[in-house]
Parts: sequence; C-alpha cells; structure tokens
Amino acid sequence: MKKILIVDDEKNIILTLKMYLEKSGYDIRVATNGIEAIDISQEYLPDLIFLDIVLPKMNGYLVCEALRDEPLTKNIPIIFMSAKTQKEDIQRALAVGGNDYIVKPFTPEEIGEMINKYLKEAKAYE
Repeated sequence: MKKILIVDDEKNIILTLKMYLEKSGYDIRVATNGIEAIDISQEYLPDLIFLDIVLPKMNGYLVCEALRDEPLTKNIPIIFMSAKTQKEDIQRALAVGGNDYIVKPFTPEEIGEMINKYLKEAKAYE
C-alpha cells in the first residue's frame, strides 16, 4: 500500500484530502506543522508528500529544503499545495525542491492526476 503524507494546518483540507485518499486505498498520515512534517517523514517514509506553504513553526519551503537535505527523504516526490497563485511563489516552491504545485481549492481529479503522475514515476525507480 502506497503511503502519503498530508502537511497542512487547515482542518477542512486535511479531512477532505484524507477521506478521498483513504477511499482510493492509500495509507495516510497527517502533519499540521513543519517540524512535525519532518519528524513524520523520517519515520514513515511516505511515497508522496502534499505540502502546504503557510504552516506553523516552519514554512513549507523550509520543510522541503530540510527533506531534500536528508538521504532518507531526498527523493520523495513533494507536491506543494497552496492558495498562493503568484508566479514567484510557484517558482520558489520548485526551486527549493518541490516536484509540482497545485492551487487550492483543488478537485479530486487534480489530486488523482498528481498521484498517478508521481507514484508511477517513483515506481520506475524502485
């Protein structure tokens, strides 16, 4: 079973995403701040991470950089998800190591496309 980590501090986003992903057969963990995201990532070793930018304790950009610096997590696909739509925000997310960027609010279809894209790519390297 593929493992996905959701990193967000908005309860509605967490509940909606978690419910959709669990129905689709994924094992889900949730982190509600940046430090927790790093700790869980090191132990859980998810196959994919959905990462918000605006988080308590440590923003998503710093979380992504920290994960990319660690051997255990450096190759995990990270999809940033944010309501920020400025070109600079998207460019920064990709520059710090994000694989992709999805704008909130998103649809289940968009989430499904991201998962299919990155979990199939990840599988090719196993």
